Amino acid sequence: MNQVLIIAGKETEKESLVSLLDCYSACQILYASNSKQAKELIADQTPSLIIINAPLPMETAQDLALFMTNRTDAAIILLLPESYRNIKEYSVEEFGILTLFKPFKRSEFERTMKFANAFQNRFAKMQEKNRKLQKQLTEVRTIHRAKCLLIQHLHMTEPQAHRYIEKHAMDQRQSKMEVANNIIQSYNVES
Repeated sequence: MNQVLIIAGKETEKESLVSLLDCYSACQILYASNSKQAKELIADQTPSLIIINAPLPMETAQDLALFMTNRTDAAIILLLPESYRNIKEYSVEEFGILTLFKPFKRSEFERTMKFANAFQNRFAKMQEKNRKLQKQLTEVRTIHRAKCLLIQHLHMTEPQAHRYIEKHAMDQRQSKMEVANNIIQSYNVES
């Protein structure tokens, strides 16, 4: 975890949470005392973990947690008073928000941090996989577009266009994507 954003209404609450994070000394700790500050911070920063300590001034901690799930890729831990345990509106686990009720033991906090870290690692892997798939999809679309241009302008069949791109890629020591982009550019068509 590179950055941890702590959102707590009081400085003393922040200090208590920072002391619990002492085992994560390598991470940068950001602090916001209310939802407005937190929203401004995430516009410029990309925390991997957000800890929201309820109650908050100006906005409910639950609403802020839901906002953060939609605006960030961070793991979110919502710290709620024990009296909130049976209030349905504060049941946010279905949105991927980890909930811990106060007062809690250090071991409970550490276990929740491990879950948050595991969540963040798994999410990062899924994002990387998604980026690779998006890149592959872009390549397939570009190559397909180039084949269509060869078929349209040079009256090739699909297998001939495919072979043409492969052969030029091998002969010119370029990727099929580079060859496809060159074909598209030669016909002055945007990809």
